[in-house]
Amino acid sequence: MSADGTVHRDGHDYYLVPADASPRRKLRYALRFLESGQATTARRLLAECVEYIDEPSVWFHWLLAFYSGRTAWELSGEDRESLDAARERIRATAGNSCWSRGIDAVDRLIEAGDPAALDDLDEGMRAAVLRHLDRVLGGAVKDRIWRRSVDQARADRTADRRADRVGKFFEPDPAGPRAGPVRPPEVDAGQLTLAMLTSLIVVGAGCLLGWLAFRRGDSTALVAIMIGLAAAFVALANGAEWRFRDERRRAEERERKSWRFPGDDPPVAGFTGEVDRMYRQYVGRTVTGEAERIAWMREAYVPLCRWRDEVIEAYRGTRVAAAEIRWLIRFQLRELERRWRNGELSGGGERRSVKVAGVAGVVVAVICMLIAGRQDLGAAVTIIVAGWAATGPVLRIAAENKRVAEEAEDRRERWNAAWFEYQRCRHHLDDRPSDGEMARWLDCDRRLLLCRALEVCGLGWSDVSAYACMEARADRSSRAKVVNGPWRYSRYRLTVFLLTADGIRQVTAELDVARASFEDWRLTGYGYDEVVAARVARRGDGTRELRLVLRDSSEVEIGLVEAGCGEDGELDVTGLRSTLFVLEGAAGVLNQGAGVPHRGARVIDQDAGVLDEERGRPAAQTRSNSPAKCRNH
Repeated sequence: MSADGTVHRDGHDYYLVPADASPRRKLRYALRFLESGQATTARRLLAECVEYIDEPSVWFHWLLAFYSGRTAWELSGEDRESLDAARERIRATAGNSCWSRGIDAVDRLIEAGDPAALDDLDEGMRAAVLRHLDRVLGGAVKDRIWRRSVDQARADRTADRRADRVGKFFEPDPAGPRAGPVRPPEVDAGQLTLAMLTSLIVVGAGCLLGWLAFRRGDSTALVAIMIGLAAAFVALANGAEWRFRDERRRAEERERKSWRFPGDDPPVAGFTGEVDRMYRQYVGRTVTGEAERIAWMREAYVPLCRWRDEVIEAYRGTRVAAAEIRWLIRFQLRELERRWRNGELSGGGERRSVKVAGVAGVVVAVICMLIAGRQDLGAAVTIIVAGWAATGPVLRIAAENKRVAEEAEDRRERWNAAWFEYQRCRHHLDDRPSDGEMARWLDCDRRLLLCRALEVCGLGWSDVSAYACMEARADRSSRAKVVNGPWRYSRYRLTVFLLTADGIRQVTAELDVARASFEDWRLTGYGYDEVVAARVARRGDGTRELRLVLRDSSEVEIGLVEAGCGEDGELDVTGLRSTLFVLEGAAGVLNQGAGVPHRGARVIDQDAGVLDEERGRPAAQTRSNSPAKCRNH
């Protein structure tokens, strides 16, 4: 767990490429990076792999990574030279495998603009081609491929039980249940010594009394002694039970006065504060109805506080994060509700009958001793006085031992029940989606958002000379990642930039990942001469903030990009790299003949730890008379 998010460590090496990895192993990592949207890292690894593995499958993925996330304008001269060299090697490995057909389909799409090339591919390869080549295609094929890409996104958006599984990505692995030690018997040395001495006196005097009665042949005295011993045993057992219940009742009264439920105190920071927050959250969901909740809290207050303290004591100071025991807190509250409904929390209802049985046992024992000692009154009185003196410490010791035994049994039962709940929670997460699946679903959402943006703005795909989609964390969202992977969010703020003939169209929407739905649509537009600069500021925690600087010196916040993986991965996954390229084209000079954005000036303030990417103000452009030519949504 991080301070504000879940880090899955079950696949701790998912994106950690060992320095001594073999080419085959590097290939597996490269495909993971490509699937997750980290195309730059995938290109680097695949370039190393093809030096050792000259196979069509590797070259097919090399081509996908080469084009993924880039437009034709972004390909440098060096990139084109490496592509030409790769094609020479690819032709040498040509065959009739499905991978060779995939390579041929990519070439036909790029070079000839032939969408029929996709018909020869299976569904998985077709989806991969549509996903990774959407930016690089142009010309007449652009609209036809775009329609197929949108249809593919609609089909894949909810594939593989997304609605049931996507929320599990944000759930941490549950921490196992722990049972803390039971508080040992609280008996001091004085009480123990007194109990031992008085018990020895009682035993000694009783043996003497029985021996004297036996010598006399006094059967009445012997029977009285036997009855007295049985009565004393009954008195001791019931007295210990009464003492135990009475002390427990007094302890609960003291605890009720001294303990404060987590919701009663001001919130604190750290692990304890997080645990208290979860208790407050789930208590409100446990019992519905105001009257029923009050009755439940009246009886469950003390055990709830006691269980909460046990949880804090067991897990505080360990590497277990509060979110990893969320399941345990929910289970505890359900268990308390079950016990309350079964009447198991209102103990002590038989305290009066237990006390009466104990007192009756004492009375019978005293009478029997007096009957047995009618001829040896001194021994009988000694037994009664010593027994009375032993009552306090003996009952205290018996009550404490009973408390320890009951608490140990209760903890054992609760641990067993929690262990089965823990196994159920682990099994629930068995089908947690991989980071690659999260990336694939998000890519489908991105394409459908882009499709909707085109509809809202009344544009065709061929009307867009370039586009970018930037992903940022929305408010009230959870986040999770695999080790060294990018952060994934339960809610995204997606911003689409469309470069058209008469300006920039900006469409922003919030994506609910679990429901696969868009909310809070916002439409904005700028003329090309309005955008002066695109500024990216790096904060001390590694977060990047992207802002547009307009001609009137105002700034428009686009979003925050959080650090989560390597530099290249962050730029690719969040769309910041393509966004900067598109905004650079908007703030630079637009070649009206080719529609190719040219790069402007770049300033990097390394001393301040702030990265500013400034673009010079463009030459005269055809300015849009309205902020955006968008239809009302």
